[in-house]
Amino acid sequence: MDSFIKSKMNRRTALKLSAGAALSAAFTLTGIAVPLNSAFGTSHAFVQNDIGILKRVLVHSPTLDDYLVDRTSSSLTPYLEQDIEASVQQHSLLLSLLRESGAETLELQVILESAIEEARKSGSWQSWLSVAHPRLSGSADKVTAETLLGRDRTYQYKLWNDGTYRNFFNDTSSSIWTRDAGVMTPKGLVVCNAFSNRRHRENKVLRFALLHSPMLSEFPVVFDAVSEGIILEGGDAQVVDEQTMFIGTGQRTDPRAAPMLAKRLGMDVVAVQVHQTDYLSRGSDQGLSAALANLRYLFLHLDTFFTHVNHKHALTMPWLLEEEYAGQDPLTRYIKGARADLQISAEDADQGIEFLKNFGKISIYRAGSGKKEDTGEMKLVDYIRSKGYKVTYVGGREPDDSADSFAFFLGRTLGELRRQAANVVATAPGKVIAYNGTPLTRAALEQDGIEVQTFEARELWAGHGGPHCLTMPLQRG
Repeated sequence: MDSFIKSKMNRRTALKLSAGAALSAAFTLTGIAVPLNSAFGTSHAFVQNDIGILKRVLVHSPTLDDYLVDRTSSSLTPYLEQDIEASVQQHSLLLSLLRESGAETLELQVILESAIEEARKSGSWQSWLSVAHPRLSGSADKVTAETLLGRDRTYQYKLWNDGTYRNFFNDTSSSIWTRDAGVMTPKGLVVCNAFSNRRHRENKVLRFALLHSPMLSEFPVVFDAVSEGIILEGGDAQVVDEQTMFIGTGQRTDPRAAPMLAKRLGMDVVAVQVHQTDYLSRGSDQGLSAALANLRYLFLHLDTFFTHVNHKHALTMPWLLEEEYAGQDPLTRYIKGARADLQISAEDADQGIEFLKNFGKISIYRAGSGKKEDTGEMKLVDYIRSKGYKVTYVGGREPDDSADSFAFFLGRTLGELRRQAANVVATAPGKVIAYNGTPLTRAALEQDGIEVQTFEARELWAGHGGPHCLTMPLQRG
């Protein structure tokens, strides 16, 4: 491919070529036209790892105008739990720290505005809107980025002619977790496909921005989970180096995504089992009991219990990710005893114990072929130690089979984990941004040579996400 073609074959061009007719291209992104053996596959290293100097990052700041009513809700009242004003203030603290680090922050709303303008010029706006948001298609000339993000008060708390409520739009506040919508790799962007029905709509907006926004035209799409028909969320993916990616599977990402990514990206993919399953279908966790849901929310994505903080240095959970302690960790021992003394069903207890026993097991899928390598019962911490990693534990205490260690894990470590202690984002090697409220973990990181900046985030961590989830790096140095 000569230099002229290489410069012109940007992400948007590739997507349009792969989509076929112009009309279908306006509706969806269907397939990837850029082969990884082309010059495009090797000439750009947008994000070579998860800890390089952060240069550009996609964010989505909450506002006081965000709409918190959703069509998928079964509640008899609108969502009332969140302090929106506090969320806005706390997210702004994150942006300040990102900018102080030297990173350029790109707002999703601004990108959408440019995408809508471009789509109007190309004549595809009305067609896309008719498919993605048919209730808005009758007033396409008035729909803005604020409308698509649920911030247009014209469409909030609407009434029918009989005076009852009519839902024109839905809650898009979870779009603040921009990491889940896409993952940048050394070769380009992996577009994700959300597990939940509610978050699936966010993918539509991101895909629209990818197709039309000139602000994102330099980033090629190398894997599109929607067109591939696979569930994949960005909080489960971490780029280790130009040859390796870690991906959490079974909870919010389909296990079948791992070999697919190994083939498409030409990278070794280390799949970390979060929940044991053969495949995922959207919304398939609806039958979970509250007890099991609470347990699994602790480990929602890979980045809720494991992140990189420096070269071959990870922040992660004690006990649960080491084969030696399978079935003997404090949480398993708690469940085994509590089921006799508390109102825990035997079925929930058995499922929870089985979940923890298999949690963190790894499989390796080789670059190019996607062939699975047998790793036996090895878990994630065992694997990274074999690669020479340094490990810092949430709570700062290593596994120690004593009554004191058991009490510490239940009383302190789990609390910091719930406050997203492991969910940090690196702005440079050895420098991370974390939530305030996890002092034991912060002290452990600093003792291990990591510079930690924190900000108040009580309303943010309640949403089961941390600074890693709130950022989608587009470029790292």
